[in-house]
Amino acid sequence: MKLVSILPVLCLLTACYQKAAPVAEDKVAELASGNKISCLVGDLQVAGAGPHEVEIGGISIHANTLDAISLDLTVEHAGKLHIVSTSLMSLPLQAGTYYFPSLDSAGMTFAFYDIRTKNHDLLKAYEGSTYSQHFSPIDNDPEAKLKVQVDKMTVSAADLPDFKRVHVVGHFQFNGAALPSSTPSEACVSNGIARSMASAQAGKRLLPLFDAAVCGTEKKHIQCDFDVVHDFITQQ
Repeated sequence: MKLVSILPVLCLLTACYQKAAPVAEDKVAELASGNKISCLVGDLQVAGAGPHEVEIGGISIHANTLDAISLDLTVEHAGKLHIVSTSLMSLPLQAGTYYFPSLDSAGMTFAFYDIRTKNHDLLKAYEGSTYSQHFSPIDNDPEAKLKVQVDKMTVSAADLPDFKRVHVVGHFQFNGAALPSSTPSEACVSNGIARSMASAQAGKRLLPLFDAAVCGTEKKHIQCDFDVVHDFITQQ
């Protein structure tokens, strides 16, 4: 086929793509516009909706599991950005109560609550890992894990082939802790070393790993309600 014969076809295909792309983008935006997360952080209530405030991270659906999903809320309050994130988790495609890591697995959550300036400079970071190190009195502390309660989980066909639409409604909660500054004080570091040496002498680990009073560590309990819909690619 000559080039002059191909050009009209290419132009037609390009025009079709240009028309289809905005339609697909509109559908994604419409889908995300109904997503909402509301959180009580300590005694502060923050809530957001739509793609600019609620972000759903995820990879794919494999068998009966969401391989990785995260629920993130970013809202402005009193001139600062408040960011709550579950971090990535692998979630079964059914209602139930889940812990991350699971109750029978050692470890701590990487969920976090950040306070930042409007330019995204970090002011304070309340992290699940810091809570575990400074407040957990036992190994594999349930209070140092992310707890997710899924009340509703529906899976349906999506607009795109090889994708499934997942609607999830429920709650999550975790404990986060923050140091007074971005790095621990000299007294805090020395306290951690002293407790580690005492653990070696006693033949057992003394918990928590750091004394929160010495380190000036502050803790917060974060509990959130969510109602989100997102399309995930399916893997065989």
